[in-house]
Amino acid sequence: MNSVFSTIERIIETPYLEDSFEIGSVCFERDDELRAEFLLQFTAYDVVNYVYGVIYQLYWKEITKIESISILKIPYPVDATFFWQYSTIGKKIRSEHPIQEMEFISLHELNWESI
Repeated sequence: MNSVFSTIERIIETPYLEDSFEIGSVCFERDDELRAEFLLQFTAYDVVNYVYGVIYQLYWKEITKIESISILKIPYPVDATFFWQYSTIGKKIRSEHPIQEMEFISLHELNWESI
């Protein structure tokens, strides 16, 4: 397993699900109103959404001036609440303002750092 996913898995105490099409045990598990403590797993999509949330919260003023998002420091979440909060924010932003570079960069290529 990728170290980014395993690190997030350890921090948020929620298993990483590599196959995002597998069905979880909770009805409406991808419902936007489901509280984070009831989510049973996370996927790469959740991490991408988290990155979007972090980028727009930390770097929104400089985002048009930044040459590459791979140089930005992406903090690992401090806990599950932090992860799901930014993932939810990022999901909305991602649908409205996609970052073209995110389509071509691997999550493990980002500049991850501990908070």
